[in-house]
Amino acid sequence: MTLESKMKNAAKEAIEILQNAENKSEGIVEAIEKMNSVQYDEIINEIVAQSEKAESDKEYAKTLGLRTLSQEEKEFYEQLKDVKQAINGGQEVIFPDSIIDVTLEDVKKANKLLNYINFAPANVKKWIAASKTGTYSWGGLTDKIKGELVASFAMVNMEIAKLSVYMIVPKAIRDLALPFVDKYIRAVLQEQLNDGLEYGFLQGNGVDQPIGIYKQIAATNEDKTQKDKVVNTDLTSFKPKALAGAKKYLTKNGARTIDKLVLVCHPNDEADYVAPAIYDAEGRLVSSYKNLEVVTSVGNPSGKAALMIPNKYTMGLTGLKIKEYDQTMALDDADVIIGKGYANGRASDDNIAYVFDVTQLEEYVPAVKVVGTTENIQGA
Repeated sequence: MTLESKMKNAAKEAIEILQNAENKSEGIVEAIEKMNSVQYDEIINEIVAQSEKAESDKEYAKTLGLRTLSQEEKEFYEQLKDVKQAINGGQEVIFPDSIIDVTLEDVKKANKLLNYINFAPANVKKWIAASKTGTYSWGGLTDKIKGELVASFAMVNMEIAKLSVYMIVPKAIRDLALPFVDKYIRAVLQEQLNDGLEYGFLQGNGVDQPIGIYKQIAATNEDKTQKDKVVNTDLTSFKPKALAGAKKYLTKNGARTIDKLVLVCHPNDEADYVAPAIYDAEGRLVSSYKNLEVVTSVGNPSGKAALMIPNKYTMGLTGLKIKEYDQTMALDDADVIIGKGYANGRASDDNIAYVFDVTQLEEYVPAVKVVGTTENIQGA
């Protein structure tokens, strides 16, 4: 059975647990455990195995890329070894900024799209992160923490939102040497942040979410969400004339220069429309704009695509803290902790992304030159 199939089965079982639980808080914990046991089982087993081998093989340990922890990081992870004592009485323990920064760098390295986003340092209070598979959820700063399995974004008009991260920290990990605890925590945070960051960057509606590139920065709907950008229909190919309108928009009618463009679209639209329009039969790029990269994302809305200027969007996460979920009982083999942080994200201006109807792209057809012969006929 594939991981996707296992996750679907676990999600169904978790939803049933939530629906049937007499004690909602205990049901939330059981549901989170169900999902995490499948989602992170491979990570847990891998790190435990690495730790055991590294104890007797120092050369192998060097290949694991374990970080040399600062004193602040060591003290933080030591607290996680006895999380109930560390967070006793509702006390919050702050994630060191260095852990957030390193984790987000890991996210950028692993995600081609997010590699083109600027992440502010963790002590700068302008950041963003979002939801994935119900393990964490956005909400207003004064909202109660949401425990629904399928996370949603609350419709509260706030410039800075709250991110709640639900984590299961198994004792098998907490008992390891601190560099291995660090490796696990960062791996889980990376998993949880990845899809949420993508969603916020692309489609965030500005209410308890960042403002995505498909939204207008200064225009709002009646419900205070940001208005969608106009979907242009004039981009039908990647010939110079067809690209002119997009280029002028992105350069703000010539006010700035661009040396690279990224085309982001849904994977299905890349297969159906982008690839046929941008590559010839041998797979060679035929776009008149040669410094163009195509990046796909399942978080991109179907039927739309965007030509964007890289590194003109900033997002971040700051003040990430943890505390025990005080409405639940600890699991037998793990404690439930909650991470809360403040986050935000937006582009430098609307013109960093040109939104267009990707279904209007025409398939590339090579020009055919017919070479004829001319006979000189002389009269008698």
